[in-house]
Amino acid sequence: MALSLRKHKVFLLFTVLFTILLISATSCATKKPALYTESGEPFSITDYEKIAQKEFDEDRYLNAVDAYQAIIDNYPDNVNAMVWAHYEIGFCHWMKKDYDKAGFYFRKVVNEYQDPAAKKLANMMLQKISNTQK
Repeated sequence: MALSLRKHKVFLLFTVLFTILLISATSCATKKPALYTESGEPFSITDYEKIAQKEFDEDRYLNAVDAYQAIIDNYPDNVNAMVWAHYEIGFCHWMKKDYDKAGFYFRKVVNEYQDPAAKKLANMMLQKISNTQK
């Protein structure tokens, strides 16, 4: 009986520790990055790109989308930043296998901007989407 009680206590301790570890890991993984300064001002385009790249590298694609969307929202007059933010949002959706949203953003790049490199890459991604959905 004493052995059974000891096994129960070990199991209970293991369960509690595992739960704490799981909650800790989950809360870190879902934490959204700050997208504005403490005073409410937008970051620079470069800062947003760094945030987006970090989030992307850690497979937090929707957080990366939020950072690229902040570029679109805060720097609408910077055409170069806009085209690449749209492309990168499309690529984030591609990584999540949300091909409808990815296609929307890649088509936006192709149809609304004149950047040859971005258009070429967006067209390549649209072709990949088409091939994936066959």
